Amino acid sequence: MNTILVERSKNPLTTIAECYEVTGKGPLGIRWIDINKGDDLAEELRSRLVAKEIKRDKREDLFAATPPLEALKMLLSLAVTEGFGYSKGNRGGGDKIDFIDVRRAYFQAKARRDVYVELPEEDWEEGMCGKLVKSMYGTRDAAQNWEEEYTGFMEEIGFVKGLGSPCVFYHDDRKLRAVIHGDDFTISGKENQLNWFKENITNKFEVKFKARLGPEENDDKSVRVLNRVVEWNERGISYEPDQRHAEIIVRALTEINGTQRLSTPGRRTKREELKEDDEEELQGKTER
Repeated sequence: MNTILVERSKNPLTTIAECYEVTGKGPLGIRWIDINKGDDLAEELRSRLVAKEIKRDKREDLFAATPPLEALKMLLSLAVTEGFGYSKGNRGGGDKIDFIDVRRAYFQAKARRDVYVELPEEDWEEGMCGKLVKSMYGTRDAAQNWEEEYTGFMEEIGFVKGLGSPCVFYHDDRKLRAVIHGDDFTISGKENQLNWFKENITNKFEVKFKARLGPEENDDKSVRVLNRVVEWNERGISYEPDQRHAEIIVRALTEINGTQRLSTPGRRTKREELKEDDEEELQGKTER
């Protein structure tokens, strides 16, 4: 049983009401969401606890950036372009590409406002709720908090943020290029520099090392990222849609079988069903 002790203040001007603020609303609800980030054959199941914060007002300041797909394509292209990532006759000394996924990224970003949530069943106590210390999926500023968290990390280890996109980074001394899309880090550079970055990000966040693509025999040759499949082959790097999209479309079409099909959206109204108030004579040109 939790016991709360309240000491009477020696200052007579201090009242109990000064010890707390009334929020006027209860804590945010929570729920578990289960998703399969793999496919039907190779399942990759995730269970995530999320808050149910409803958008009640327009907040322009809650913006979180994502890079254009062209940024990833450019990084891949530079890795196999002579004079940048590739040197003719120096097959083993060219750039390679690391693909790193930060696990539960939002939970690794500090909460930057007071948010109270219900406790999950395993921690539930009567009359108790939780105040977020880290950002939670489902809260409106979680993505922004994570952006500030990884930007601070990248700048701390010497990267410079891009002018065209705040999700693109470059390390001039180590010649590393990085594109960050949410919790997916794609980094190109020489192998020893990639090892340096891998050590730094592992010390900072909990990560999953997905692949290191490169031309050597021991390098990985294929990886799935951002619903695309990237492959390193003899001709360079190929980039194509993920086969899982076909599975998703087929599944969606299967689920709607048996429903009534309409040749046109809506229902045609018969003239005899119209009432006098339903018809309105057109007045010609309408002023704007």
